[in-house]
Amino acid sequence: MIRQALLGSLFGIGVKTEAELDAVMKGLDDEHYLLLNSTLLPFQGIGENNFYLNEWLADGVSLLDFETLGDYARDDHEFQKQARKKEDPAYEILPYRGDLHPCWARLIIDGEFNYATLLSLARYLLDTLDETGSEQIESLIPHRYVEGKNHGKREPGGTVWDFQVDAGGLEPQLEALRDRYYEYLRAAHERLLDQFDEQATQRIYIQRETQGLESHIRFIFSDKSALDAVRFRHFFSDCRRITGDITELAAIVEQEKQAAVEFLQAQYRDIQQNSDPTVVPLRKKRKIVLADGALDDLT
Repeated sequence: MIRQALLGSLFGIGVKTEAELDAVMKGLDDEHYLLLNSTLLPFQGIGENNFYLNEWLADGVSLLDFETLGDYARDDHEFQKQARKKEDPAYEILPYRGDLHPCWARLIIDGEFNYATLLSLARYLLDTLDETGSEQIESLIPHRYVEGKNHGKREPGGTVWDFQVDAGGLEPQLEALRDRYYEYLRAAHERLLDQFDEQATQRIYIQRETQGLESHIRFIFSDKSALDAVRFRHFFSDCRRITGDITELAAIVEQEKQAAVEFLQAQYRDIQQNSDPTVVPLRKKRKIVLADGALDDLT
C-alpha cells in the first residue's frame, strides 16, 4: 500500500493490484528506482541512518530482532549450515568465525541516500581471488565458450542451454587447472577466516563509489569482533568509530593476489609437464534447461 501511494504521488502512476504493482516496478528505470527507494527508505529503515537490510528474513523475523550485525551474521551462518547439513548429513558444521556473505542494504548518511554491500574481509578476498584467478587462467590457457550441438533445443517447459569450452585442444589441461584453483580458493577462505578470527583487529574498511546515478558503499568487516561492534540502530556512527585504513586493505589484497597468481603459474607448469590429457576424470553429466521466461528480469 505504501508503494502504491508513492507511485501515485511521485510519478502519477495508479495501480490497484499487486500484479499491476509488480508490472510497473519492472518497468522503472534507474532514475525512477533511485527516487522511489530513497523516498521509501524512511518507511522501511530503522535507527539514525534509516538502515534497511534488503535481504530475505524468515517469517515472523525482522531486523528489529537483531541488535548488531554480528547477531544477524551468526543467525544467518546457523541457517545456511543447517540447510547444507540437511542436504548432506556428512557435511561438517564449522564454528562461526565472522563470515558474512555479501548482502545488500540501504541507508541515509549525512542526508544522502546510499546503496551498500556488507561482507566479511575473508569473503571479499575470496571474490577478488576468484576474479584474479579467472583472468590468470585465461592468460595461461586462452579459451572461449561456443554453442554446443544441443543449444537452443526445446524441452518441456524450457530451452536447453548448451555451451562448450573451446581451449584450442587444451580443454583437459584447462579443466585440471580450474579444479586445482577451486580447491585453492576453498582452502584460502578457511585459512583467511581462521587468520582474521585469531587476529581480531576489529576493523571496517569502507569503499565508496558511484555507479551511474547511485551512490554505493562497500563495508568490509575484518572479523566477528567488527561485526559485533556495529548496531543496526547506529550503523554508520559505529562503523566510523573503527574504520580501518584503506591502504592497509590494499596491501592485504595485493599479497593474496600475488600468492594466487604464483600458485596458478606453478600448477600450470606441473600440468603441462606431468599430466596426461588423455585421462579424463569421470563426471556426472548435466543438462541445463532454462524455464520459459527465466531471463526476462535480466533484460
